[in-house]
Amino acid sequence: MALLVGLALLVAMVTAALLEWTSHVRCRMNALRRSSPLRMLDDRERAALATLRVLTGCIHDDQVRVLTGAFTGGSRHANYPVCDGQLAGIPVLMPRQAWSHLADHNDAEVVMARHWAVVVRLNGFEVASLRRPAAARIHGERRETPAEVAMRRGPGLRPAALPITALALWAAVDLSGVAALFMVLIAAGTAWLAWPRRRGPATTQRVLQLQGQLQAYRKRSDVGPVWLLGADRRVQLPWEWADARAFAQQRSMRLEVRADDGAVLGAGPGWCLARDRQRFPPAGALWQLAWLGLLLLLLLAGWLGDLPWLPVAAVLAAWHSLRCILAIRQSLRRNAARTADIAQRANPGL
Repeated sequence: MALLVGLALLVAMVTAALLEWTSHVRCRMNALRRSSPLRMLDDRERAALATLRVLTGCIHDDQVRVLTGAFTGGSRHANYPVCDGQLAGIPVLMPRQAWSHLADHNDAEVVMARHWAVVVRLNGFEVASLRRPAAARIHGERRETPAEVAMRRGPGLRPAALPITALALWAAVDLSGVAALFMVLIAAGTAWLAWPRRRGPATTQRVLQLQGQLQAYRKRSDVGPVWLLGADRRVQLPWEWADARAFAQQRSMRLEVRADDGAVLGAGPGWCLARDRQRFPPAGALWQLAWLGLLLLLLLAGWLGDLPWLPVAAVLAAWHSLRCILAIRQSLRRNAARTADIAQRANPGL
């Protein structure tokens, strides 16, 4: 009991300290926002901050203000072009090249975002002097194909879940108390998994044909890369293509990118995501594992209670066990075939 009270007091103290720190930071940010602007951000500086805006999602204003003080709590990553820290107690973002200009006392010019101040100048460093890739250029536009719409929206109702849901409800009728509630939860969870999750509208969406230099940025080794096309377009490369050698080279290429979410759908001859998904369809091994796990829970309840639907659950479990083995085997073969096919393709189109 004393240990629990001590842990509760520790949590309360940490929470109070965090709230106080957050309040101080908010007050400093508001005071800086109320200060008189030094000047307006010029076009070169705004263009130089495009990569920072795209990578962080930070939307800043155009009023440049003065910020001076010590820099603390900073972090820098070798393969990521944005650094962060606190300048005079205010959270700041800045290009990686500004890091070497930090001193014990810093004179900076910043523009304000919601949660950050973005460095424009720092101790002689100017973002306008940065060399950066050109912005992605739009060469054309089309609409999604029916196959791309179906791929984006995902599959419909998964019928394999219906017998499991029915069995779980049958079990809930035969049981009582906590066991019955557990069966109802299994039935609800199975129905939730089976329900289709449509992504986006059924109408076709805009697909832009963009050209620019593709670059991958990785903030930490345990997270996937962030892809930029040019200096100002964040794109999402399909996971099937992410490790392809053709996309590892920093070169100019023309990609077909869905406008609303940045998903790459094509990259010239031989690189069509919808065709890849049709040629190498998912085997559904994870879904078979999910259904099998739910059936094992039902079998356990039936075995403990010697319930009449136990043989039906046993037959379904055996069926999904076989399906799971076949799906894993198919998935391994599909992955090998897809990897070999991608390795033989020409570089993405220019």
